[in-house]
Amino acid sequence: MHISELVGTDEWHTVDGRPFVVYKYAATLDGRIAAADSTSQWITSAESRAEVHALRAACQATVVGSGTQQADNPHLAVRSVKDDPNLKVAAPVDEQPWRVIVDTNARTPADARVLDDAAPTMIAVADDADASHLDSVATVVRLPRAKVGLDVEALLRELHQRGVRGMFLEGGPTLAASFVSAGLVDRIVAYIAPALLGRGKSGLEGGTIETIGDILRCELVDVARFGPDVRLIARPQH
Repeated sequence: MHISELVGTDEWHTVDGRPFVVYKYAATLDGRIAAADSTSQWITSAESRAEVHALRAACQATVVGSGTQQADNPHLAVRSVKDDPNLKVAAPVDEQPWRVIVDTNARTPADARVLDDAAPTMIAVADDADASHLDSVATVVRLPRAKVGLDVEALLRELHQRGVRGMFLEGGPTLAASFVSAGLVDRIVAYIAPALLGRGKSGLEGGTIETIGDILRCELVDVARFGPDVRLIARPQH
């Protein structure tokens, strides 16, 4: 599949007043996205990780939660052939997507890697959070609190107003569960590695699905091999 098909570009117009949400995760055969000690680099292969940069480049925002920021200190900017010839991604710095941290209590430190000048960065915090240490290094957006974290619908409206039509959600599991519970995931891209952990974080944690009767069934759109991994593309059946 072409990159535009993977992120559903032709379907972006089907959602009204918000970005089209593409949820990507990498997991083991037993569904773990991180080990019990929270380490997750690297579950999947270099081939899978290379494609992720192309998927990021195809959207206008890459979004993660504060837990992911704290655990991995990710950079989130798109790396291109200028950085690594194996990536085959053309993404000049002036076309970089927003890097968005959903950080309810403004825990992102001022020296986080995501706050460099490689790409624009937005930190979404609660209305009452003290984010003074971030004001000069990122675009700070204040949103209402939800039962868990921030109001994700308000986040999507904010991104839409800034021209984001395709949003690449990279986790973590609590933030992803909030989007799934709200019916706000439009496409799932899952990279599954032939490996087992036994213990650790699942792809989704929390959320409102508590019984098999409420299970969110998905339509499988595509299956492909990436090195030793399998990539699944699915569409939730709302």
